[in-house]
Amino acid sequence: MSICGPTSAANVLRSIGVQTGRNPFSRFGVRAMSLDEVVSETAEVLPAGWSGRAVRLRSVEALRVELRLSNEPSHRYVTNFSRAPLFGRGGGHHSPVGGYLEDEDLAFVLDVNAGYGPWLVSAQGLFDAMNTGGWAGGLTRGLARFEL
Repeated sequence: MSICGPTSAANVLRSIGVQTGRNPFSRFGVRAMSLDEVVSETAEVLPAGWSGRAVRLRSVEALRVELRLSNEPSHRYVTNFSRAPLFGRGGGHHSPVGGYLEDEDLAFVLDVNAGYGPWLVSAQGLFDAMNTGGWAGGLTRGLARFEL
């Protein structure tokens, strides 16, 4: 089981001024969570004016559009990805996106697992890691977008 979904949500909430503990959800936090569950449970505790939705991207170009928005104060993102394409091992994971270095085409992932720490990844590498299955109905992973 994992706490990466609630921890990522807590980091997003703190970044917009919401005081929260490690698990901001009303339900038990230590469990595997889909992208949609992270979005819906975070949406329950977002401040007025903020909304959230799951974004499943069909191309690396579409990802770059979202990554550019991650640099805007009105947007926050959590990426849901598989570690295996990036690190050669591991399963599904959630971490906040800290921004995008457009000139270098690198996303800044604020990994909530202290063993990994923050890291940079190419947009193509992140797309490949998100464009994996793993949930009922064959849905891919993707981004949780929170916006004002």
